[in-house]
Order: sequence, then structure tokens, then C-alpha cells
Amino acid sequence: MLLQVHTCQAAESPSAFWSFVEAWQSPKDAQNSCWDAILSSAGQHVSSEQALSLQQAVASRQYTAKVEMLRNLAESTEDACCQAEYAGQHFSTAAQLASALKQNPHAEAGPRLYPFDHIYSNDSIASFRTWQAGNASGGGVLAYAVRPMLMQGCSEVGACSLLGTQGPLHLAGYGVELAIKNMEYSALDDSQVAAAKQAQQEAGGLEGGPEEVKGFLLGRLRERRPKMEQELLTFRDHLMAASSSSEDQTLKVWDLKDLGLQASQRIAQASDPLRLLTHISQNFPTLAASLSRLPVNASLAAEVRSNQRSLPAGVNVMFLNGLPVDVPSGMELYPLLERISAETRLTDMLKETTLQPEDIQSLLRLRASVTPLDSTNLRIDLAPYTHVHWINDLEKDRKRYRGFSQRVTDLLMPSFPGNLPSIARNLFNAVFVVDLASPQGIGVAEAVVRAIGSKWPVRIGLLPFVPDVVQAVKQKGHAMPPTSGTSPSAQAAQALKLLDDSFGASACLNFLSQLQPASSHATSSGPPSLTQAQLETAFTSAWDAAAGDMTNPGAATDDLELADIEATDAWQQLQDSSGVASGSSQAVVEATQFALSRGLVTPEEEGSLWLNGLMFGGVLAGPQQALMRGIYPEMQTLQEHVYFRTIEDDTADVLAQLLQLEGAVQHYNPRLLAQSSSMERQDVRQQALLGAGLLPTQGWLARLGYLYPPGGEDSITGITHWVCIDPDTQAGQGLLLAALEHIRAAPAANTVASRVGVLYNPTDPVKEPSLLAKILQVVLDLPSRRPKLPGFVTSLLSDKTQLSRLATSWDSALDLAQQAGLNLAAISSSLEEARVSELNAQLQAQAELTQKLLRLPAGSSAVVTNGRAVVVNSPALGLSDEFTKEDFGLLDLYASSQQMASGIGDLLDMALSQGRALPKPSQQGNSPSPSTDQDDGEGNGDDEEDELVVARLSNAALLASSILATHGHAEVAERSQALGQVVDALQGSHCAITDTAETLGGSHLDPNAFPKLGLQLPESLDSSSGHSRTGSGESAPASLHAQVVLNPLSKAAQRVAPILEWLRASFHVSIKVYLNPELDLSDMPLKSFYQYVLPEIPSAGGMPPPPAATFRSLPPRQILTLNFDAPEMWLVEPVVAEHDLDNLKLEQLGDASTLSAEFELEALMLTGRCIDRHSRRRDLVYPRGVQLHLGSPKQPHLQDTLVMSNLGYFQLKSAPGAWTLQLAPGRSRDLYSIQSSAGTLGHQTEAETLAAIPGKEYEFETAVAVSSLQGKDMLLQITKRSGFEMEDVLDAADDKSHTLWDRLGSWMSKPNPLSEPALGAGLQHVSGGGLSPEDDPNTIHIFSVASGHMYERLQKIMILSVIRHTRNPVKFWFIKNYMSPQMKRFVPEMAAHYNFHYQFVTYKWPSFLHKQTEKQRLIWAYKILFLDVLFPLNLRKVIFCDSDQVVRGDMAELWNLDLHGAPFGFTPFCDNNKDMEGFRFWKQGFWKEHLRGKPYHISALFVVDLARFRQTAAGDQLRVTYEQLSKDPNSLSNLDQDLPNYAQHSVPIHSLAMEWLWCETWCGNATKHRAKTIDLCNNPLTKEPKLQGARRIVSEWPALDEEARSFTAQVEGRLAAQASGIANQEHLEVQGMSNNLEDARHSSLPNAARVQPNSEMPSTLQYIAEQAGINHKFQKEVKSQRQDKSEL
Repeated sequence: MLLQVHTCQAAESPSAFWSFVEAWQSPKDAQNSCWDAILSSAGQHVSSEQALSLQQAVASRQYTAKVEMLRNLAESTEDACCQAEYAGQHFSTAAQLASALKQNPHAEAGPRLYPFDHIYSNDSIASFRTWQAGNASGGGVLAYAVRPMLMQGCSEVGACSLLGTQGPLHLAGYGVELAIKNMEYSALDDSQVAAAKQAQQEAGGLEGGPEEVKGFLLGRLRERRPKMEQELLTFRDHLMAASSSSEDQTLKVWDLKDLGLQASQRIAQASDPLRLLTHISQNFPTLAASLSRLPVNASLAAEVRSNQRSLPAGVNVMFLNGLPVDVPSGMELYPLLERISAETRLTDMLKETTLQPEDIQSLLRLRASVTPLDSTNLRIDLAPYTHVHWINDLEKDRKRYRGFSQRVTDLLMPSFPGNLPSIARNLFNAVFVVDLASPQGIGVAEAVVRAIGSKWPVRIGLLPFVPDVVQAVKQKGHAMPPTSGTSPSAQAAQALKLLDDSFGASACLNFLSQLQPASSHATSSGPPSLTQAQLETAFTSAWDAAAGDMTNPGAATDDLELADIEATDAWQQLQDSSGVASGSSQAVVEATQFALSRGLVTPEEEGSLWLNGLMFGGVLAGPQQALMRGIYPEMQTLQEHVYFRTIEDDTADVLAQLLQLEGAVQHYNPRLLAQSSSMERQDVRQQALLGAGLLPTQGWLARLGYLYPPGGEDSITGITHWVCIDPDTQAGQGLLLAALEHIRAAPAANTVASRVGVLYNPTDPVKEPSLLAKILQVVLDLPSRRPKLPGFVTSLLSDKTQLSRLATSWDSALDLAQQAGLNLAAISSSLEEARVSELNAQLQAQAELTQKLLRLPAGSSAVVTNGRAVVVNSPALGLSDEFTKEDFGLLDLYASSQQMASGIGDLLDMALSQGRALPKPSQQGNSPSPSTDQDDGEGNGDDEEDELVVARLSNAALLASSILATHGHAEVAERSQALGQVVDALQGSHCAITDTAETLGGSHLDPNAFPKLGLQLPESLDSSSGHSRTGSGESAPASLHAQVVLNPLSKAAQRVAPILEWLRASFHVSIKVYLNPELDLSDMPLKSFYQYVLPEIPSAGGMPPPPAATFRSLPPRQILTLNFDAPEMWLVEPVVAEHDLDNLKLEQLGDASTLSAEFELEALMLTGRCIDRHSRRRDLVYPRGVQLHLGSPKQPHLQDTLVMSNLGYFQLKSAPGAWTLQLAPGRSRDLYSIQSSAGTLGHQTEAETLAAIPGKEYEFETAVAVSSLQGKDMLLQITKRSGFEMEDVLDAADDKSHTLWDRLGSWMSKPNPLSEPALGAGLQHVSGGGLSPEDDPNTIHIFSVASGHMYERLQKIMILSVIRHTRNPVKFWFIKNYMSPQMKRFVPEMAAHYNFHYQFVTYKWPSFLHKQTEKQRLIWAYKILFLDVLFPLNLRKVIFCDSDQVVRGDMAELWNLDLHGAPFGFTPFCDNNKDMEGFRFWKQGFWKEHLRGKPYHISALFVVDLARFRQTAAGDQLRVTYEQLSKDPNSLSNLDQDLPNYAQHSVPIHSLAMEWLWCETWCGNATKHRAKTIDLCNNPLTKEPKLQGARRIVSEWPALDEEARSFTAQVEGRLAAQASGIANQEHLEVQGMSNNLEDARHSSLPNAARVQPNSEMPSTLQYIAEQAGINHKFQKEVKSQRQDKSEL
């Protein structure tokens, strides 16, 4: 527990971690006292809000995985309490370390450090002084990384250090559902229930219910206690639920109609609405009858209907501090704790602004309004388009576009999807910025010719660039080369320029069409580049054609002169840049420079597509598709403008009007708009202005003088530019002049006004500041006459003579100041010799700020805009940009949107107008006192005070913007933004729950808890009332604000409601819930009971109890199914369950009053997407078939998987630790290399920044940190290696005729030993010279799935019937997800006894697939959807056999059957039982039309050719079809049958012979004697129970059942004897290895806080890695001891 507090403290604040380490002292009392002591000590180093987060984090074991990861990173070599690693060696004493440092003070082979390590940097921490002594003796500069952990054998561990290490680790954060099972063949008589209900309604009573229930006179109680009416109603519900269980109260349809409104009314009127919301949603089946009798309040119903005009009925929405939370997927405990912790930290930071709490809350909500500012939504104006060569013009070329409309209003006319409007106006303007000689340029030329030839209504232009010029500009800064060179790229650009200037667009189009033939010679590596000969041919052909068109008698003289020039001469002049081509080379250089300056060409020489001002990069590989993808969204934008008449038919220039309306920028500098919050980047870096010396609201920074735009001194300024310069340098002077020019201009569109401050950043910090620096400082500090300052500074810096004089004297500068109207006396006074030292100190403080705190290179010129530093000129960084006023405009644009400056300014303006100004300076600690200019004569006390308030609010805006841009940036979808506005406007007088937060110690937070957290009780707490008030008598606002729209009778409400209760009880939160029920219900909205498990903190203090889900007052006669609602990244299985969790009937418990079950976290999932962004084949963007390995540096192959083509999805089982994910050796590694990887789940960043592992092939692997109970989701980007761009990983390199099986087999020379869990206790002698079952062609592989004890009983009989009818070896594959603990223990025993192989397999449902909610439908889905990834790659075929089948034939026949190229084979339904004709739905309606004569197959038995299945991507096709159909609740009624039958037109099915599956229901008795398998199908006519039908239909079934039951009893007896220690020694020896497997499985997630030996990896992966050896030893031992015995 103590280690988790350490880790939590480090996550909250590194300084808090070290402070806690120093202050912690372990008490000597009991463990409960330890819990309180730990939290009390930790709470003293964080804020009160963070202390609450810390308490819940520790109670929920949030950091267990991270502690375990740190333990696994350690390599303990001996028993010690503290251990140091240095230079590859381990030391347990400080003396040993000191000696090693002396001997080797500069060791390079240090321990590998990670971003999550705690780097020691505080010399005052006494705990490490002894160890640090070695540093001094060694004489080196060392970094200390501390990894807190408990080490085996440490005898000095205090009692509190062991807190939480005893016993298993109990986790919270999951849900448990008890669903009322759908008993398809049971009939319920509800006549008595209906009669009783009618009598109750006629009797009237309390709100339409009875006055008396079970002896309680509720009517009389209501008369005596009228204020407790709602509590009495709740009490009545409990009584009625207990007296009449839900199965006796079946509701009619008309009773269901208003249940949503009735439940909402009951909740809204309760004294504790949140608690009742939880109770009703989680226990609805027993409360439905009572709720249905409640009269609906008309006002509430009207309000709900009014809200649902703007919000869909039944939708669930949540916002936390203005940001959306996915409901219910985002409402998982551990992500929510991270979210709350982040919000708390951000709120604490914003408190430094000294703004009022309600304003801080408004600041947090601004994050939802931020939209990304990049080239895809920022329009760039290229006017006047000098460098663009337009190839067509819809408005001028009337001949080509004859018949097109001239009206822009036709955009609003309906059209077929995919069709572009035929309008001869330049509505869509596309410019391809491309190197024409490159392969991409050839593709663009072909796309342009095709689009114009097809009369696309798009004006298309080209802006060619030359890569050589790009390189020259990169090497020489902004200096342009004199010519474009003689490369094909330069000549192609010059040719296009010359043709356009000489003959116009038609000649350019002809030239482009001549380039097309070269593109047809594409090879495996892509189309070739243009050669000079090809260019010459294309140019001369286009010139001749254009010149021929100009020889008509009416041609102009200049045209005739051009026509007289021969094409070859024109080409030669182009080569020489002479004659008609003179100047073309320089024009191409200027065009390339223009493209670079506008961001249209990246320094990597990639072109782009410019469409109506929007820029799309990286699209030239598919220009036609990119153009279409850009046009359709743009069409919607144009339609909106046409609809609102901002663009009309008489608009002369649609493009210019659109750019103006959309706020296009005239200047574009991509570096200034780059998103960069990384502190490691040197040229652009966002930083929160927090900490000593950086706070703009305190110290000398609060007194810093600013330059304002005209009239801006009296307004709050949301944007602050700190111009950090050395004024003695030309670059510094130029930057300041650009800033002055900027503030004197009007603010650009979409921005707000800004102010400019000047900070000193000297080249030599030791040297005394120059006279220029001093006079600038004095002038900028003048408190008045600020409108005159920009003119004076501009005059000073623009006059070179003045600057030269300032080297020796400032007299001329003073004269200039006087001329400018500045206060000369004040300036002279500040420059007196007596005050020079003070002035130098101010400049020195500025230098320390810029160089130490802002980390700018000395002497560099930079602009820091609201904390975002952009280095403009720095020799150290190789930067020498020319900054203009337009660049400052871009910074304003960025600050207004990305740094939320515009919203912050508006918010503070409103606060000022409403009287919520900042506290006066005397209340702000170090804030300055007002200063005045005594000789000014212009000042007014009130005006000066107003200016000071405005200045303080501007400083607060600066601080808030820097904090939000650094820590609070959130990308919120446009739909979520709109939804937030809708929620803000909802009505809540009758249908809303408002739980107003109060200050700490209020009605929901226990005041006694705060001393335990190391906190002081707030003075505002009114102990007599338990409520807290501020001094004004109003409740203090909370730091967390939740807005929720919730359907109270939904599955989402079952989880959300208890979480809201927990938030209220655990944090300082205000909650408002708008009830949004579904109306006019026709079915029960909830058919289950539910509990969500959350940590509980005892009010009396001490350790929290183990979290568990507890159900009470369940209906005894209903059959319930237990479903475990695990977090998305958990793999969980039941390990203790005495009863059948699929069929729970409480009245069958007998004397036992309770039942229980235990589940175990088996693994944390590592999931992700694998993408090849540079793929030249669209079908390989998601590189299906790529194989991935997960392991550790010592064991690189512990788990493996394949990448799906469905979004490139992959998943692997993992455990806490630092692992390596690598491409598997073979084809995957031959073709691909890893380009980058990034973690994408929550706030985890370890995967992005883990260093490369020394000594490894870095391009084939990446490090992955699993450090959270949320698992890990990541993005893996791979790229094709050179020379393999067009190859598929499934294509054999040497023989294209190889089958897929050959290709897959080539990857795996040995069988995969890593599938989960037991690799089979198969006892057969392996045939074929030691082949594994997967490689043995004679072994029959059968997989099956069963859930519930009855189906597991049938499954045992199926297994017996299979092995009795074949001589071949058999291996059974069991889907482990739904097996009971008893069955998992039984299968190894049965395999040993009956001589077969087995293996358990499992697969976590992928997050991208629509998930079924009913367990039976989930089981059906697992049969079909994951066949390609469920089994090892070396398994070539498998047969599915339903659990309720009895096999009479030899499965070897089906195993060896030829499927004729189909991926799988099914048996068609029989049609000879005519009694069932009315139930054969596939012979009529939709199915008859869809099947088109193909048979409808049954899924109880099918065979899968896995090799063919993977080769044809059948699994991917089935998943796509499933995703399309599954969201419709009326489709896929029989999922496992409907899906393959529906998809058989694309995924063909081989129809098996009818005798392979006989079913009495469909086949009749006439063909029973030929049956090879008998399936116990349900009969919709007789509804006969399955077991009863089995005894009647299958003659051998009773004997098989008796044998299975007898053997089961023997096994259970032996296992019970084993548990009690009675088993004989021989049996114990044989079973020992099996027990080792079971023990390893039970240790799948080690207790991170338990004292245990260190190891390289957690037990989960140890266990997986050891399985192959264990299995081999186990089989050998069992065979030797059981060879001559028939039973155990």
C-alpha cells in the first residue's frame, strides 16, 4: 500500500513524491492505524482536492500495475532493503557504491532509464544523503533514479510497509449482472397477476397503490409524517417486492407504456434522488410492477417531451467539467480516476490566477470549444495566383462546359449521391503542388487530364516545384538560388510555364496528356520518373499543336511570331533560358519559394493539394481520390453559404468571396501553427507559466510594462506576446519592429487584440546591459502615456544614427523621447546613476527568466505567446527566420483558438462587467502596489485603478491561457460540442436531479475524514448543520462539475448511477442529471439485476473492505444467468463457483441462504492497430497477415498474433512490465520494418518514449510499457522495406504457386507453444515421428463451446461419442471464456483417462465490433467470428461440434473431406419432416430472395479449412458483414447460422451430405439410420426438454451419460481427496505437474504489494513461456505410469 502511495504521489507531483519520502515515518500500531497514517502523511504534501483523489486511487489499487512493473524491472541479486545498480552491477551498501564510483566514475553502461522513473534532484532529502556521498567521492555527475519496491529478505521493513501484502489482491472497477434468463420453452400464466393488479388499482391508496401492505398502514403513516411521503413510497416498494416476486407480476403491454416516465417521477421527487436512481436501475425487475401504478405528473411528462425535441429519447450523455465522457464505455473506474486526478491538478493550477471559482469553472469548459488549427481547416489565400497555371476555367470555357448551369443556387438542388453539380462556375478550385517529373507528378498529370476530359466541375491548376530549389533553400536559409537548374523537375516546370505564357491552358493540357504514356510502365516499385527525352517529346508535341492552332489569318502578330518558332528551337531556348524562355528559370525558382513560404511544400519535398484554400498533404499517391474526398465536404460548405445568401448568383468571384467569409490568411507559416506541447522540442514549445519566477500575476512580472494597440490600454487583453531579444543585435531589433508594426494594425479576422512585452535575452549574460537595453526597459516601464510608446520605440530602432549614438550616450534618445511626448523627467530619473544598479538587476532578472525558466538559447530572438515559445533567430539552433507582422497575426490566430485566448478574454470581460474583479493588490501577496507618474498631470485615480484591474485580469488571462494550452487541451468532436450546447439549454424544473456541491466537509463528505488525510477542516464548515457556506452564505463551487443526461431504465444507468453516487461521496463535485426516459415502451427495458463494484472508504477510518458485488432480495423462482461486466482490457475467468452460474435458481439452494463466486484477472490486454501509411496497395494499408511477437529482452517470443485486415487490429495477452513488441522473423520481418509506435489509451505515454533496447535491431521492434490496470492500446506504424513495396506478406518469395498453408508453415518450423492455457494433457503416442498434433495430418481437431453445467454434461457425452467412433488421434479445442471452474479441472483428467489431446483457447471481444449483450448470442458469435485468429497458425483445419451432439460416424471422414475450395462446409437443413414446414423461414420472404436457390445450413456441425479461410480473408469479410447487420436488433436472430448463410455469396459454403447432421425436429425418423451425428435440436412444436429428448431419441445416450457421470464423480472425489490430503502418493506425483499449471494460472496477476522474489517477468508470462516444457514432462510422466492401466 505504501508503494502505491509513493507511485500516486509521483503521478500527482514529483515534488510531492520526494517530500513524502522525506517525511514518512512508520507508526508502530495496528494496520488500520497504518492506513490512516499513510494517507495523513501523504495528504500534507498535496492540495485538499488531490488528497481525495489519492485516497480513492489507493483504495482502488489504481497503481498496482505500475508498482508491479517497477518490481519486474528490478534485478535483485541478494537480500537487501535497498539496492543500487551502476555499470551493470548491483550494490547493497553505500560503501560498495562509493568504491565502484571511484574505480569507474564515467561508466557508460548504466541502467536503462524510463520516463516513469523518479529522478532524484533535491539535495535536501536526507534519505539519500548517504548514497549521494558516493557521488562526491567519485567526482562524476550522476543521476539517481529511484524505484520504490519491497525486496525479499529485508528485515528492517516497518509494519506499515507490509500493509496490503497479505492475502490476494482484491480489485474494484467491474460490474456483475444477474440477467433473467430467457426460457424459450416455458409458459407463464399471468392471469392471476393481472387480476390482483386490477384489484389494487380499484382499491386506490397511496399514489394509486394500496394503503396497507403486510400489516403496515401506509396511509395513516403518511398522515402522521406528510414530509416523508417519498420515503414511505420507497418502503412500500420494498414490501411489495418481498411479498410478491417479479415472476408473479408479469406486466401487460399497456402497463409498460409509461414506465420510463413513472420511474423518472419517482426519482425526481425522492429526498435522495441519486440513491433511488441507483436502486431502481439496478433492481428494476422487482420494482416494475410497483412503478407501473404511479400516476404520471403532467408537468414532468411535458418537460421530458420538450427536452426530447432537441435530444433523442433515451440517449445517455455525460460531461465532466465541460468535456464529454463516453457513456457507458468511458465510465470505467480506472480511466475515470485518471480523468478526475487530471481535472483536479488542472483546477489547482488555475487557482493561481486568483480568479473567482465560477470563472475557473468557465475556463475549464472552454476546452470543449477548441478545434484543431491546421492546414485542413485553415484556409490559405494564394491570390493573386501568379505562380499557378490554371489548366481550365469553367466560367470562360463555354464550349467545353456547354449545357452547364450558370446559377450557384443549383447547388441546393437534390442530386444522386456521388454526383457533382454541373455548374459552370469556379466553385471548386484545386491546385496540385507537385514535382512534375516525379512518379507522383505523372499520376497527377493523368488525373488532371482525366478529370477535365470527364468534365468534372472543378477548376484545376498546377504549381510545380523543384526539389533542388527546396534543398538549396534548406541549406542557405531564405536565400534563393539564381536558377532552377537543369534537372527534369526544373525543365518540366519551365516547360509548363513557357507553354502557359505562350499559348495558354489548352497547350498545358496537351503537354500533360503527353506525359501519360510513361505512367503505364509501372513496375513493382511504382511508376518511374520522367526522363529528359520524354520531356522533350511531350513539349515539342504540345508546342507544335498549339502553334498550328495559331496560324489562322485572324491571329495576332505576337501569336504569329510564336507560331513561327520551331518546337525544337523553343526547347533549346528553354534549355538555355534564352529567347522566349528567358526568365522562366527564375520564375520557377520564385514559384518554388512561394510554395515553401505558404507551406504547400514540406522540407521533405512532399507536395500537396490546395482546394478552395484548404491544404491536404500526403495525397499525391492517389490524386483523383484525394480530390473527390476534398470536394464533397467543400460542397456542404458552399451549400451553406448559398443557402444563407452570402454567396449568390451575381457573386463575381466565388473563390475570393468564400476565402473572405471563411477567414483565409494571406500569409502562412506552418511552423507557427504546429501543435507542439513537447518540452523536448527546442524551436516551438508550450509551457505553463507556473512556479517561482514565472507567474505573471506575482513579483516583477506583474509590473512588467506592455505595448498596446491603439485604445487597448483600457481593455482586457487575452493575448500576450513576450518578445525576447538582445536589442543590440539586428535580429532582435527587427523582431521588435515587426511586433510594433503588428500592434499598430487592426486585429485580423477570427483573432483578438494582443499586447507586447519585451524581455531581455543577452548574448553574454555576464556583460553589463547596453544603454539601448536600459532605455528600452525604462521607457516600457512608464505607467502612463502608453499610446505614445510604440511610435517612440519604432523611431529609435529605425534610426541607425540614433542607435550608433546610443553606444556612448543616451542624450539623443532623451531628445527623441521628448519629441514623442513621453515624460522626460520620469525617464531621466530612472536613468540616474543611483538607480542604474536597480535597472541592471531588473534586466538580469529578465535574462534569468528567458534563459533558465523559458530555456531560450542566450542571445536568441523568440516570441513567447501565452507561454508558447517560438524561436525566430538562434545560431545555436540554426534558425534565421525573417519575422513579419503577418507572422504575429498567425500567432494571434493560434492563440485565439488553440490557446483559448479569445474565450478567456470574453469570459474575463463578463466577469469584470459583473463585478467579479480580482482581489486588490494587498490581497494578492506579491502583487505590486499602484504606481503613478507624478509629473504627468494626466492621471486620474479612478482611471489608474481601473487600468490596474484591467492589467491584473490581462495577466490572469495570460496565465490561464498558458495552463490550459499546456495541460487542458482537448480535441472534442464537433457533434459533442453541439451536444454540450443542447444540454446547457435543457429544461430541468421537473425532470432533473441537482446535487449542488458544497465545500469540503459538507453533507456528502465526512468532516472527520479530513484530519486523516492530513487536511485542516475548512473554517466555513458549520458543524451544527453539517453544511458549509462561504462568507456570503452561498455554497462554494466544486472543482468537478458533472452534467448527465440519463435514461433511468437503461443498461447505462445501471453503471452510471452508482458511479455518480460514488463521485458525490468521494470528491468535491456538483452533479446535475437530466432524466431522459424512453416513451411509449412496449417491452421491459431492463431484465437484469446489476451491481457495479467501487471502493468504499470506512467512515471510521482504517483499511477499506475488499470490494465485492452483493445482491439481496433476488426473486427465488427466476432462473438467472451471471454475467461478468469486465473492463475492456481485462481478461477475467471464474475460479471458484460451486453453482451453475448460467442457471441460478435461488430456491434450489436448500438450507444455504447465499451463494458466491470468485473471478480472477487472468491477463491485461495489449491491443492496437497496425498501419502501413505508405503502402502503395490500398488493400495493404492494414497489413493483414503480419505476425507480431511479444516478449522480454531475455525471452523475445512469449506471445504472438496476426494482424487483421479489419482496421489492422491485433491483440495480445500481457501483464504489467516493460516488454518488446517485434515483427516475427520470416516474411513479416523480411518485408516490413517498424516506423513508429504510440500508446493511445488514456494518459499513458510510456510506449511513445521508451528508449531503444541496446544491441537489438531497432527497426524490427519497439518497447511497450504495460503500467496500468487499463492495459495498453497502441498504434503501430510499419513500412515496407525497400524493394518490397508491392509484395504481400502472404506471398512466398520463391514460389508463387505455394499454397497458403505452405506459406504459413514456412513461418513456423515448430508448433506454436504459446496458445492458452494448458497445451493438452493428451496421452496418445504422437504419430509421424514426433509430430505435434497440429502437424500430424491424421489428428482430428474438434473445437466446441459450452456454458452452464447442463451443456458441459452434454459436452462430455459428445467427447465420448467422438473418440469411440474413430481410430485417429483426436485433439479437442475448448473455448475457455465460458467454461466453469469444474469443467476446467475435469478436462485434463478426462484427457488422461480417455487418451486424447486438448487445448484451451480464448479471445477477447475486439472493441471495434458491435458487442452482443446476451451470453448465448456471444457464444454463437465466438463460433464464427474469430476462426482465423482463435487457433495457432500451424493448425490447418478444424471441425466444430455442438456440445449437445452425439457422434455415430468416424470424424476422420469429415476431416479428410474435400471442400472444393470453400473455406468451410456446413450441412443444409433437412426438409423431409413436413410437420415443420411452417417453421422453415428460409423458404419464404427475405431469406428466399436472398439465398437465390442456395440452401440454408445448420451450424451445429461444420468443418473449417483454416488455411483457405485465412487466404480468402473470410474472417474479415464475416466481421464486416456482422458489423453491418448486428446493430439492427431484428437481424441475425440465430447469429451463428444467419451470419454464414447470409454471407455465403461472398464467403462460399460447401454443403455437406445430409447424413452428417440428423435432427429429429427437421429431418424426421426416415433418415435417422443413416445419421453420422445426431443433434438435440429444440422442437418449437413440442418444446420438449433437452435431456428428456436425448434419452428418447438417442438409444446410446443413457449409457454414455452414465459413464460420463460416473467418471465425473470419481474425478471430483479424487480432487476433493487431494484437497484434504488423503490422496495416495502415486496420484499426487502424477497430478503435481497439473497442479503447477493451475497454480501458475492463479498467479496470473501477481500481488504487487506482496513481498515476493524478484523476477524478470510477471507470473502470467512466466507461466505461458514454461507451458511447452511442462506439457512435455507431464505427458511423459503420465504415460509411463498409466501405460497398463485403464483408469486413474
